[in-house]
Amino acid sequence: MKVIHTLGWYFPEFSGGTEVYVNGLAQELKTYRVQSTVAAPSSGDYESSYSHNGSQVYRYPNFPYPTLDQIRGHSPHGGFDSFAQWLANQNADIYHQHSFVTGCSIHHLRQAKKLGMATVVTVHVPENICLRGSMLLNGQTVCDGHVEQVRCGTCWGIARGLPASMAGLLSRTPLALSTIAESSFPGLRLATAVATPALVTLHQNRLQEIVALADRVVAVCQWLYEALVINGVPQSKLVLCRQGVGSTALSLPLKVQEKVEDCAPLRLGFLGRWNGVKGLHILVEAVRNLPKDVSVELIIYTLPQGDPRTYQQEVLDLAANDPRIHFKQPVQRDAVFSTLADLDLLAVPSQWLETGPLVVLEAQAVGTPILGSNLGGIAELVQHGVNGWLVPAEDVSAWSKAIALFATDRALLAKLRQGIKPVRTMNSVALEMANLYQDILKF
Repeated sequence: MKVIHTLGWYFPEFSGGTEVYVNGLAQELKTYRVQSTVAAPSSGDYESSYSHNGSQVYRYPNFPYPTLDQIRGHSPHGGFDSFAQWLANQNADIYHQHSFVTGCSIHHLRQAKKLGMATVVTVHVPENICLRGSMLLNGQTVCDGHVEQVRCGTCWGIARGLPASMAGLLSRTPLALSTIAESSFPGLRLATAVATPALVTLHQNRLQEIVALADRVVAVCQWLYEALVINGVPQSKLVLCRQGVGSTALSLPLKVQEKVEDCAPLRLGFLGRWNGVKGLHILVEAVRNLPKDVSVELIIYTLPQGDPRTYQQEVLDLAANDPRIHFKQPVQRDAVFSTLADLDLLAVPSQWLETGPLVVLEAQAVGTPILGSNLGGIAELVQHGVNGWLVPAEDVSAWSKAIALFATDRALLAKLRQGIKPVRTMNSVALEMANLYQDILKF
């Protein structure tokens, strides 16, 4: 069986959660006699092919400077014809799409369906449901994810800097007028605000079309599964298949329990992107607010995303040269597990609903407990007081108290380590996917 996996970015330029997932899935599927080819856009006007970890990778052109129509998905990106021709020549059994961005969009899924391929879509991020991208209603409370014009329009308008009253008013703009504004005055701030209902409707229709085109829709966590159900995805099409860790972690010994009795400072780590949704500013401020006699080292490994310089400077200013806070170079992918194993505690202070994140599973795989936000996928993977500790996401004081607790109570840290059970692996994910592929091909 041959499967085409498509996503918006890939190694070696990018190594985020979706890229790691697809790479691991492609490797483990070989065990079940499934051949995988990965396809992802490459910024520019050229094609290329190479091998990554034993899987063939095709990079199709994605012309720079996309138009507004291309960004909003009304038309395919420049260079799409190269992808379409390549896909037609692959003679693959399954088309499996993992991203919906300009370079890997509804047009790619349509093309696969046009060619008569069986189709699978895995939803990895909140943006496939939430226009705002956080799954936090008005940026404050956890949302059930139901896409609805006024509610979503108001929430999106607030995210764009509009007062709540104005955002609510504009979300009720008649759809006909909103559609005219969306198409006729691109870039004009007021027109963009008036266009909110049209954008929400487009987002809603796009989700419905994705579901219609997919033979199966895979959710990687429970809250995402429930959000898809509430938006009308038939449960006959919907599959819950959680993430897993690669085989590398399984070869590493769990850290010895005696280490928790060490009188050295608590080694608290952060691995993530320079992005406000990852909550690094909350963590840094929490450590800064601790009394000087609290023995802790915050070790920060960050990856860039887009243009993170403004946020990066904000965090550096918050750190204010505190000697307990250390900024390190990004961790190379092959050193992630050993880096996590060297920590006493991993902090995951995300300010949005994660669908994992994968780093939680990776830390648990090597016996490192999590101090995490009580939100989304983190709360699904971490049992408070059993194998980790959960705190309110935005409550800096709560983060400070939790860090101080672990800095002084190493017995509690040992208890949490003992509570970590064996984690789910990518081999289990691959087995479920291989069975899913076979089920689709029977019809």
